[in-house]
Amino acid sequence: MTITASASAADPAQPAYTPTPSIPRLLTELVAEEFFTRYATIRGDAEAFHPDYTTDRKRTALLLRAVIADLVALADPADTHHAAQAAAAVNALRRADWQMPLPAQAARVWLRDQYQQHTEDDSPHPPNCPGGCRGSGEVLEPVIWQNDGAPVHAEPVACLRGEDDDPHAEDCTRCHGIGKKYDAERGEYTVCDTYTPDPAYEPAPAPAHHGDPFSSAPAAGYADEPPF
Repeated sequence: MTITASASAADPAQPAYTPTPSIPRLLTELVAEEFFTRYATIRGDAEAFHPDYTTDRKRTALLLRAVIADLVALADPADTHHAAQAAAAVNALRRADWQMPLPAQAARVWLRDQYQQHTEDDSPHPPNCPGGCRGSGEVLEPVIWQNDGAPVHAEPVACLRGEDDDPHAEDCTRCHGIGKKYDAERGEYTVCDTYTPDPAYEPAPAPAHHGDPFSSAPAAGYADEPPF
């Protein structure tokens, strides 16, 4: 039997994933899926859960684990060890689907198609998702605020499974760390949805601190004060 992948090896000019998934976010989702997978077993009442529910959780955990391994391998294409680990993780998913294993590169191409289907699924999260999306993968959140901080407009955004969004640091060229961009024309703040670090950013030097109470050097904040 000849098994062929649905696509050829990823072209270097064309990203394997569009957009590229966030590994920290994938880890958050993986932990959640693993928790739901093991929860019923630990409680001792697995029979109370619908079989499709636990099967979906197990498969999603395997899928996300394989995607993380594939992203690590893509970061260093010359590392054959990472590529082999990614292929092994993909074939673990295929075994769970009752499919035959594939060679390394074909397995990874197949995985990317599976992940694309996962992101386009109408119900990517479990129905009891802690983020409150009820399985839809989206929640309604404010995206525009007035100057006084009052929300004025909300839109469906990706559900983060009850986790806070990763904060932006002060070197973000869009929001400078506050997570919101100011629209001077409208006089409103809008959510900063893309962390864009400034490579030339240098934080302001912190004032010197000394822990010796008997030191003659002025403490931070008191350099300009008279000695008496």
